[in-house]
Amino acid sequence: MDLFTAILNIHQLQIQQSLFVEQPWTPESLVKLQDIPVNRKIRNDNFTYFLDVLEIKSLLLRLESRNTCLRDICHLIIEHAIENSKFIE
Repeated sequence: MDLFTAILNIHQLQIQQSLFVEQPWTPESLVKLQDIPVNRKIRNDNFTYFLDVLEIKSLLLRLESRNTCLRDICHLIIEHAIENSKFIE
């Protein structure tokens, strides 16, 4: 599935999972789901840690009060993940 679809259907995903996304991160990037790993690494080098499902759900709750379309919210979540990745590396 792509990142936009994953975010659109985030409430159907399990909270103990993380999203790993192909770079560059765009709404069309492919996503793999994996239980939250300790080291935030996935076995496939083409995918990098994006965010945990629980964190995306939390972001969506904070962003839902904005009068913003889901595609724009997807871009805001990508920006958040990019900022977050600077602290993980």
